[in-house]
Amino acid sequence: MTEQTPILADQLHQWLQNAGIEYYVCSHCNGLHLTDLQSLNGVVESRLFLEDWGLLLSTEFVVRPTALLPLAAELGRLNASYPTLKQFLDIVDDAMPQLVAGATILTGAGMSEQQFELFVVTARDLMMRLAQELEQLDYLLPEEGETSRPNRQFH
Repeated sequence: MTEQTPILADQLHQWLQNAGIEYYVCSHCNGLHLTDLQSLNGVVESRLFLEDWGLLLSTEFVVRPTALLPLAAELGRLNASYPTLKQFLDIVDDAMPQLVAGATILTGAGMSEQQFELFVVTARDLMMRLAQELEQLDYLLPEEGETSRPNRQFH
């Protein structure tokens, strides 16, 4: 049996590098931006956060305003199709609507490097499949509507 230990920020960086997962740290948040998800059409942010209770991998997709109602109607099916992702609409007055997809894992009892890699790779793959489906359904805002990305420091 593999020994499980609490996760530290430095360890998180090392585990991502060992798994061959490209990421960068921006100057605007404490999240680790996953490069392959960040580069997908319609993705504003895709970040891995180390919280006191565990890990959160969150991806935010910009939704075309005209697709908001059809997406809201599809949300139950999408959540059932991707049961390890929690998906919800984020609608505020001064910004474009977004679909937020998140995956979490509790780490209070510790976590092995293999468990970490399984969590991140599985969540990342599901978010890529979700992005493809959202694009096929024409729910995402086209590339030209995206805003500039924050400053990046690659690892």
